[in-house]
Amino acid sequence: MKILVAIDGSTQSSHAIKALAHFGPATDITLIHAIHLPDLDHPMITPELRDEVLIEVEKRHRQEGERFLSAAKNDLAKTTTPVDTILQIGSPSHVILETAQSAHPQLIMMGARGLGPLKELVLGSVSHRVLLHAPCSVLILKGPLAPIRHILIPIEGQDDADRLLAFLRNMSLAHSARITIMTVWPQPRLPWPITLGQSQLLEERAIEHAQEKIEHIAAQLSETEFEADTVIGLGDPAFAILEQAKAMKVDLIMVGSHSRTGLSRFLLGSVSHTLVHQSTCPVMVVR
Repeated sequence: MKILVAIDGSTQSSHAIKALAHFGPATDITLIHAIHLPDLDHPMITPELRDEVLIEVEKRHRQEGERFLSAAKNDLAKTTTPVDTILQIGSPSHVILETAQSAHPQLIMMGARGLGPLKELVLGSVSHRVLLHAPCSVLILKGPLAPIRHILIPIEGQDDADRLLAFLRNMSLAHSARITIMTVWPQPRLPWPITLGQSQLLEERAIEHAQEKIEHIAAQLSETEFEADTVIGLGDPAFAILEQAKAMKVDLIMVGSHSRTGLSRFLLGSVSHTLVHQSTCPVMVVR
């Protein structure tokens, strides 16, 4: 597996470096750091002064970035996996996304600075933009990643399952892990009146169907190195998944992305988006 790790010298990015120890050997690892220069275009600043300041700022930031990359590479010195480094000027999210487009990693790992929902909605953040636009899977870390021994995988349909199972087959872990396959019956409001008995019958049949579906997926997992079990939630999908993850104390949530873009994502949100924002454990969004 090719992994791209974004670092910025923060505690969160150091969590991403340390998290690599919980995965099996990668085919190669690329460490990337972006130098974001300030915008000094202002009527009160002469072109000569602006250029002089930018040269000095770039020099200082470049030295700092080289230190970050060198320290991170030293942390990975014990691994036999080839480690490359990239230091590039530009907006961090743009640099990460452009590198992902050209290098074709299977996974981007990065820390989240923990901006609140309102602040992130207005200003955006590097992790948020990468999550929205990355061409590959993304693992967002808000804190240290524990050894991955229990993974919760919520699925909506067979497409979700196929994508997640394919990713699991290519992903190796340093320890054996148990997988819990979860699906959620959202208890929708029907456009016609029904009796309590009819409502209960509808729910029972929906749960039976969901159980058959996830047991079939768990059986497919038996072909891999993972042990699998199943669980069904009720109600709001994101809330049910978060509560299940908390109750089971899972080490990782792995969720598929429906690749919703533009206005529909802004207005409706998505389960994966909510999980990344609100989960207390790391979330990997698989594309």
